[in-house]
Amino acid sequence: MKSLGVVLTAAAILVFVVLVLLSKQPRRTYLLYMLYVMPLIDFKVTPWQFGSLTLFDAFSYVMLFWRYKDFLSIYKPNRFYFGGFCTLIFLLLLGSLTSSFITNSLLSLLSVFPVFIYARLLMVECMQDNQFMNKMIKVLQFACLFSMAFLAVQLVVGLNFRLYSELNQNTQDVNGIRYPSYFHDSQKYGQFLAMLSFLFLLNKKNVKRPALINLLLFLLVAVAMFLTGGRSAFLGLSAGVLFLLVFAGMQFKKYIIAGCLAGGVLIAIFSHSLVVFNRDDDINNSLDFRASIWKEAFEIYKAHPYLGIGVGNYQDYVSLYAQDQYLVLEDEIIFLDQPENGYLKILTEYGGPAFLVAFVLIIGSAAGGMRAMVKKQTDARVLLFIAPIISWLVSFVSLYSITDRRNLIVLICLCSFLIYLSNRSKIVDDKQTEEVNGQPV
Repeated sequence: MKSLGVVLTAAAILVFVVLVLLSKQPRRTYLLYMLYVMPLIDFKVTPWQFGSLTLFDAFSYVMLFWRYKDFLSIYKPNRFYFGGFCTLIFLLLLGSLTSSFITNSLLSLLSVFPVFIYARLLMVECMQDNQFMNKMIKVLQFACLFSMAFLAVQLVVGLNFRLYSELNQNTQDVNGIRYPSYFHDSQKYGQFLAMLSFLFLLNKKNVKRPALINLLLFLLVAVAMFLTGGRSAFLGLSAGVLFLLVFAGMQFKKYIIAGCLAGGVLIAIFSHSLVVFNRDDDINNSLDFRASIWKEAFEIYKAHPYLGIGVGNYQDYVSLYAQDQYLVLEDEIIFLDQPENGYLKILTEYGGPAFLVAFVLIIGSAAGGMRAMVKKQTDARVLLFIAPIISWLVSFVSLYSITDRRNLIVLICLCSFLIYLSNRSKIVDDKQTEEVNGQPV
């Protein structure tokens, strides 16, 4: 199985090089290729000693040097996000240099830059072609449906059909199998489905009202999410649906309510067969365990409130200074690499200021989309991009998922779509001004 991973990684690199070399639009090729090979982009190309960089990271750095001209100018509406990025990197660099594990943290910092590389190139491509966002949405939907086809095979033949030589232990539950599809972790796959499910509610003919096929596909993705057995994904999906019920138009609400009722009936009928609804026996133990870890993680933050302990240093830190944060797996003691809470993981490693900057960038994209919709500068599509971000924000409480590049790239796309839609008219005005004055903005 490990040899299969090596072969697939090598094949993905070879195909990428060939496609980009032959492409007349390498930027577009890169952006779409990352989605088409979604199952593979989290495969490692460097060992942990050299930052555990993934295919996504490697391809992004290639494009940074190949398309360097795309990074030389900043449109005025996006200067807020560019300033946020520079501030975040500066703070993280300081945190790395003042940490107890400088080399490890600096190498881990390399995995942060690809986030902004992909977002920047996506924004540029959307500005060049206002139909490209629709293409990206189609390919994201394809990636979701392909994962469900992979899941369908697992339902028939079992977990021997997988991409990884070993799966996370959470795939084997005492109450049944928690299916991960082509992911390593069933919880992260559940969050992936919860976020992408909302894109299937997008009806291109009438944004204000989903068609029957939209609702059916949304429910189908939700069913697949239940098969992962993840409670955090279910809570996130529920939060996103609640957001739509509050802010969507009346026509949209009627269809959402109808879909929820249909989903409720299905849950009532099949709840005894779904692992997510049959894990009551371990809830108290799970909460007690997590509460103790959360408390200790917050104490770590209080000891390093401004610059944190350094990106990627949580496991090394607790192995020296908080040695009760461990699990025993197959008679081996393994120190936790995160405190079972995405917010606390970032808070402890980044420190308070960088934590705020990171989430201001994410929440700011959603707030900008809502403001643009209220001002009628864009349409109701923004709601279907904000809902999955809310879903992610809720599930992030108990699931640090962005280490998996597949979840991360979905979040990047959603935030970039919102930034583009909320600033599209301003960007057009800036481009016209640039053409008149002959100067970059």
